[in-house]
Amino acid sequence: MLTLTEAAARLGLAASTLRHQVQAGRLEARLIGKTYVVTAREVERYRREHLGKPGRPTHRPAPPSGP
Repeated sequence: MLTLTEAAARLGLAASTLRHQVQAGRLEARLIGKTYVVTAREVERYRREHLGKPGRPTHRPAPPSGP
């Protein structure tokens, strides 16, 4: 089990982003005391379904316009 902070570090996201995803029902997590925990398997599912394709840049600058 991973805390949301640990899961966020694996995904390159902020823990607050993952808390919002849990509240929206996009990431399955359990609340233990005051801490959300998630399985490594769920983190990988979330990565596949919500973070795009591996190797695909998230932002590519527009090519310069010609003469």
